[in-house]
Amino acid sequence: MFFELPDGSIKSVLPSRMPEHETAYAMTIHKSQGSEFAHTFMILPADFSPLLTKELIYTGITRAKSRFTLVADGKVVGKGIRHKTLRHSGLALRLG
Repeated sequence: MFFELPDGSIKSVLPSRMPEHETAYAMTIHKSQGSEFAHTFMILPADFSPLLTKELIYTGITRAKSRFTLVADGKVVGKGIRHKTLRHSGLALRLG
């Protein structure tokens, strides 16, 4: 196993030397679409990003089967919920 240290160097540790632990996995909300998990954690950035939309938050929440944990600043969540996805494909113009 390899770990990056605060100074940027890499430390190698044999798995047999590691304390008891449980492996965890992370993925983006986009990558999780179509999947469900017993317990879902959604960790949002400290500052608002235009990529954070109402639809993205909804998708993240609905990945949880039975338990959901949100780690985020309330202001960032609020702004994200008010921010809708804007589509710029030009499809509506072509169909109109």
